[in-house]
Amino acid sequence: MNTSQTLGANPNTKLCHTKYGYEFDLLSDRWVVDAGVILHFDRQPFSDFCYKLELKKCFARYLETHSVDHVKNLKNCFGNYLKNQSTQKISVLTLAAWRESLGYEKEYLLGAIRGLLYSWEQWGFDGVDSATIDWLEEQKIRGNTKGKSVRTWCPYSGPYTSTELGWILEWATDALREREISYDTHAAIYLLATTGQRSIQLRKLRAKDLLASKDEVNGNVSENFVLRVPMAKERMAKHYRSEFIEKPINRSLYMVLANLRENNLIRINSFLDEPLTRNEAMEMPLFPSWIMLKRFFKQSEASKRLFLEMHANKSSYFHVTEYAFRELISYEYISQCPLVSEVTGEPLILSSRRFRYTYGTNCAKMGLTGRSLAYALGHRDNQNVNHYVETSPEIADRINELMEGPLTVIAQALAGTLVDNEVDATRGDDPRARIKTSNMENVGTCGSYEFCPSGWRSCYTCRRFQPWLDAPHEDALEEVLEHRKIMIDAGCSELVIHSSDRLVLAIRKVIELCIQRNKDLADKYMIEGECW
Repeated sequence: MNTSQTLGANPNTKLCHTKYGYEFDLLSDRWVVDAGVILHFDRQPFSDFCYKLELKKCFARYLETHSVDHVKNLKNCFGNYLKNQSTQKISVLTLAAWRESLGYEKEYLLGAIRGLLYSWEQWGFDGVDSATIDWLEEQKIRGNTKGKSVRTWCPYSGPYTSTELGWILEWATDALREREISYDTHAAIYLLATTGQRSIQLRKLRAKDLLASKDEVNGNVSENFVLRVPMAKERMAKHYRSEFIEKPINRSLYMVLANLRENNLIRINSFLDEPLTRNEAMEMPLFPSWIMLKRFFKQSEASKRLFLEMHANKSSYFHVTEYAFRELISYEYISQCPLVSEVTGEPLILSSRRFRYTYGTNCAKMGLTGRSLAYALGHRDNQNVNHYVETSPEIADRINELMEGPLTVIAQALAGTLVDNEVDATRGDDPRARIKTSNMENVGTCGSYEFCPSGWRSCYTCRRFQPWLDAPHEDALEEVLEHRKIMIDAGCSELVIHSSDRLVLAIRKVIELCIQRNKDLADKYMIEGECW
């Protein structure tokens, strides 16, 4: 018997179900409605609301047909209304006063709960009268202002600059190599940066969503890699992960995700009483909730059968929660990463929303508009993508500020360590470790023993690079700047031209360090000479 039937026939019905199979007690003030998601009604402003039971009945019906995130949003908006007005009764007077207090920017909150109040009255629950509904129907309510951070290129909440994005991705690769961050964190950062999808979509991913195929035409074999990304907003969908978009990805991202998938399988199998089959393994979350997994395995004595039953019945139970995913991309990053913003000079903070803004802005710069841009970002239509291609006076000023000095020397551009001479470097006794420019001039030593296919340009931004004090770094900088000039003359896009920003910054930082080091050495010798 479903919730809609039981609530209408018997107000004392206790057990209700979400559309994803989670069971909760209507009369309880603590509802577990999803993995890691609890709705509380025992706290202010809900605990003393005289129509709390009627409100809970409405939310119970919503949970039967809508997503948990949608209901959470409704609850937060309605809670804002109750708290702001300190009211125990819904009325035209308090709604109008709340609207006035919200102002232009937040008037959309009234629009958010308007549908809830319509349903409340239509279902016949006490608490909302026809006069309130009549008033709401007469109101013209402004929608949520979208895209302001993108249009103004806000340095705190807007898109990352191309240089900042390059720093983040290079740091993530180096940090994984040094085992400073986990496979999960590394994969999450790369997915957010290179696909532009919402974090809720990435949390829904499973192993089977990563696809690879080969095409052969006239003897030429090409590889195709695709990521099936679940849609974010599935409010009325009947099943968890019911709608998808297929997003082409490159081989590098495929390998990152394939490694994550294999590591997850090994780790999950280590808990179970028998290993998963290949088909069973394909149903595993790409970003599992390891806390929920360990807890369940302990309670079920590592039973594979019980684990698969739970995974089938509660589809989202073992997927990483919203809070845990946020911690995934922030905790290890904040504790390990030394990067600061080139715009504000403050620590560079990771945000899934800023990654999405950056991806959308870059897509717009490359010429995507309308439906093409909407598809790239996973929108159903193009009504919310215009701000990615709009330019306001604020963003024009921001661009001018950056272009006046885009190559300002920044400490983090150089990841390696300056050495006085070759013999002071790690692997300094190995001629094969020498780094040569295109003109075959030695500029430093590579401290890594691993194979590296990258050219000398990438060395300046690598933490294993040890530039020499007396090397011709000015010549290396001149070569890079000449190459940039050629790209500008050829009409290359801004994205391509600025892809070398961090390299130029790093070489300039080396030159700056060399000048300072030579000055320190000269002062030292002068002092020693005077003492002598």
